[in-house]
Amino acid sequence: MNRSVVVFDMDGTLLDADSNVIGGERTVELLGRLQDAGCTMAICTGRLDHDIVRAGARFGLDFKNRISQHGAVMISGSTLRAELMDKDEAREILTYIEDSGAPIRVEMNTVANRYWHTDRDPDFPKELYDSHVIKSDFFELIECQPVVLFLLIGEERDLAPIAEHVRATCTRTQAVMSSTTSLELMSVDVSKGQAIESLYPGCDVYAIGDAPNDYGMFDVARVGYLVSDAECPYDVVRCPSIAEALEDIASRVLG
Repeated sequence: MNRSVVVFDMDGTLLDADSNVIGGERTVELLGRLQDAGCTMAICTGRLDHDIVRAGARFGLDFKNRISQHGAVMISGSTLRAELMDKDEAREILTYIEDSGAPIRVEMNTVANRYWHTDRDPDFPKELYDSHVIKSDFFELIECQPVVLFLLIGEERDLAPIAEHVRATCTRTQAVMSSTTSLELMSVDVSKGQAIESLYPGCDVYAIGDAPNDYGMFDVARVGYLVSDAECPYDVVRCPSIAEALEDIASRVLG
């Protein structure tokens, strides 16, 4: 039985800013080859679950388990598990952001939807399936919906004080800079690595990512592949793109 799991991030790893496959047909062919050889294919992404479903249909991949929102949401068959934000801390953080007056765009995720106050900039990366809902009152949403994650978009100088505030005052919420212009807030119990360990115990994990929010995968991987020039505290194989990483995995797993 093939116990190999190939797990990869989406944005910046599998897909570029226009949702095109990085490496093109070469990447798609390698994914299919590994799946046909019995490897389990898995996406571990900050996007919502519906984009994993769309990606599977687009590339002909069978994702038996799906890990979304950085590991906060896991779906296996008909079972869904989610790590939710603490309501009191979510309300306090939102109040802090509003009181700061900083020009921050706040987006809020539940298990299945993204909630926005206003439409996104057309240049912002598109979802593969549009689940957004315009909602004026996020405090009401926090009270009545299972909130999973805040995505804050703005300049680093405005996001950094929010991250510092969360780290200094919140015990149930973590702050992760996923890029120089985006800050994500979620439960402290959320980790891509923990989600992979939960769904694939005892498996040989080959993990591919491009950013610090992917490093939790490397912590549990047999081999980790970093497809960017970012600094990384883990011993990883650096590759120009996901295509080269998949080729190396194929050579190790398939011989």
